[in-house]
Amino acid sequence: MNKEVLIKIENLSKVYQGPPKVEVLKSISLNIYREEIVAITGESGSGKTTLLNLIAGIDSVTSGSIDIASNSIEKMSESELSKFRNSSLGLVFQFHNLLGEFSAIENVMIPSLILKYNKKYAKSKAESLLESVGLKDRMNHRIGELSGGEAQRVAIARALINEPYVVLADEPTGNLDKKNAENVRELLWDMTKKSNATLIIVTHSNSIADKADRKLKLEYGETLTEY
Repeated sequence: MNKEVLIKIENLSKVYQGPPKVEVLKSISLNIYREEIVAITGESGSGKTTLLNLIAGIDSVTSGSIDIASNSIEKMSESELSKFRNSSLGLVFQFHNLLGEFSAIENVMIPSLILKYNKKYAKSKAESLLESVGLKDRMNHRIGELSGGEAQRVAIARALINEPYVVLADEPTGNLDKKNAENVRELLWDMTKKSNATLIIVTHSNSIADKADRKLKLEYGETLTEY
């Protein structure tokens, strides 16, 4: 693992004004290193997904700072955030968030086409990624024709197509049976390591967390404890 700090979070707080007013995160500070795999665990409602969404710029910071490779997330405009997210971050969700009317390969190509990459290049890259995740024979199938495990593999390929240096995964195995969950976990580890990316995974699974370089438990939105 590279000990260069890639993500620096300082005194991060998130408050939803309501009513009622809800303080989800309270003065969280954390360093995450380049090429590290970090698992974040904690009870439901502890703020894990909120933390991930703040790092991704999907949600706005109430106070504090998030710095990713010298980019201050909380200072970016919506358009700057959108461009940064698409070029530098890969997102994998519990429910794959794929577009059902498109095929697997079309879904994987979308982030590249948004960045205005050549369509031929995007298709070639998507084919290569889908082959890497074991879906060479399924790439032209629509999402509804795939199993849950296959759809999550497509989501991983989509997350990696723009060669992000950070992959954020929110309960990516939470909707899968034990065998498929471990297959997806292995794939995430393998693909992020091959691309020299940093992986932050939110999970309820202790067996998945145990395989990370570092395990952090978030409690009551205010303490992050390494264990």
